[in-house]
Amino acid sequence: MPKGITLTPEQQAARRSEIVDIALRLIAENGFQKTSMREIADLAKMGKSSLYDFFKTKDEIAVYAMEKKFEEIIEQVHRIIDNEPLPELCLRKIMHNQLKVPHQYRIVLMWLHAESDYLEEEYRKRLKTIRYEYHNTIKTVIEGGVAKGVFRKTDSDLVVRLLINSMLSIVYTSRPSASEEKMLDETINIFLHGIMNEGGEKNEPLYPVFGA
Repeated sequence: MPKGITLTPEQQAARRSEIVDIALRLIAENGFQKTSMREIADLAKMGKSSLYDFFKTKDEIAVYAMEKKFEEIIEQVHRIIDNEPLPELCLRKIMHNQLKVPHQYRIVLMWLHAESDYLEEEYRKRLKTIRYEYHNTIKTVIEGGVAKGVFRKTDSDLVVRLLINSMLSIVYTSRPSASEEKMLDETINIFLHGIMNEGGEKNEPLYPVFGA
């Protein structure tokens, strides 16, 4: 960005979006560690010092990218909730919507998941804020299902964490047993209905089996 030129807020937002797209593309091709701010600046056709006017580090680019993506996903989830009154179908649609997250965002999300403890405190707080908002939005579906008698009363926070984390075993597995869509459907079936046949013993604690 030439010195002395002031961008409007809209132009700044557009430039940030362009930088993020370039950075994510490079990260998808080369990995996070091998992608440099210099490469990002070169592809964005700007000086490295100008890039720092928008983002100070790759970490900041990654955090900003996930904030924007999750804001978009949360809006989509709210629309699903507004248009689907059946809690079970609502959950299925929400999780299938998560499968639509582009590959480059998945790579950054996995890196942030692994490295979040080593990020600066400000970045950790920003990620927690958006993650908790997403969590709490899905939690309303669980609690709504409990209120309607569709789901049994349980620890709704734990349910949401298990449901979200189940996506990791689908999206990042090295041994897929089917397409992502089919694995997700089966995961939700297991999640909602368990693996016990009808008539099997239920609610028996596992710890006696393992000698605890």
